[in-house]
Amino acid sequence: MANRRSIVFSLVLCACTLPGIALGADSAPTGLSAVKPRTPYRGALAVDAATGAVLFQDNADAKAHPASCTKMMTLLLVLEDLRAGRYALSDKVAASAYAASFRGSSLGVKAGETLTVDDLLYALMIRSANDGAVVLAEHSGGRLGEASLPEGESKRLVRAFVDRMNSRAQELGMKDTRFVSPNGMTPYHNQAYPGFDTSTPADMAKLARHLVTMPEVFKYTSCPKRTITMGDRKDISLVSHNYFLPDTRDPQKFASPVPGCDGLKTGFTDSAGASVVLTAQRGGRRVVAAVLGCAGRRARETAAARILSAALDAATAR
Repeated sequence: MANRRSIVFSLVLCACTLPGIALGADSAPTGLSAVKPRTPYRGALAVDAATGAVLFQDNADAKAHPASCTKMMTLLLVLEDLRAGRYALSDKVAASAYAASFRGSSLGVKAGETLTVDDLLYALMIRSANDGAVVLAEHSGGRLGEASLPEGESKRLVRAFVDRMNSRAQELGMKDTRFVSPNGMTPYHNQAYPGFDTSTPADMAKLARHLVTMPEVFKYTSCPKRTITMGDRKDISLVSHNYFLPDTRDPQKFASPVPGCDGLKTGFTDSAGASVVLTAQRGGRRVVAAVLGCAGRRARETAAARILSAALDAATAR
């Protein structure tokens, strides 16, 4: 009992050392202005991946825009399609003109350029490719995303994929999540659905807990860098945005590698702020941590490092 009390105390102490945290202060926001980024975050949660036992929580049900953490659900659906035999990793997929119109963090694909599903998954999780997410969504709908595909048909395929994302979220118990895109972009001029993707730390942790039960996930989420082939152009080098992964180096020195970290996804836009969902294991115990709605990368990396470390300490002390 005494040991358990010390663990709880250490987690509370960890929370108190993060500036600006108000434990239990937020009610469910309604509308976009209520979910704007804040310092250090809108909400955070860390759990034991196997049992779901809470190791740290602070406004775990607060709504936020997860930005590119949305791509975790895109990854899940594609991997489930692959398991079901709907298509193969070796499939070569052509980018549509609609997919090629997406920029931000992207591959810069041109209409008609081809990539394998395998390379698209690496691009999705390492480069956080917004255009690659749309190519995968179109392909999952049964079309190859040909350059000649009308934009209306491309949007229909992407909307159908997003509907699947939301259905799967409900199946996983993600009751406060609404996806509007396969990539988490700030509302784009030609987005299939209007608005922002919205979720909570509690919901993103549920998604992450399911993902880490699939061994093939770590092929993509733990990879710090990768070279892929796109069309007839030279090979493209991908470098992870998750600087908690071993063998990475944060050019801004906000984050440092954490031993045992092997996923999952970062997210950032000016409107959504910075978010991250991490997983790491130590001593045979795996934890998942979700930190959403930070005002910037520095706040995100500082909070996530402390929470992940405290969660690993608590999990291995059990």
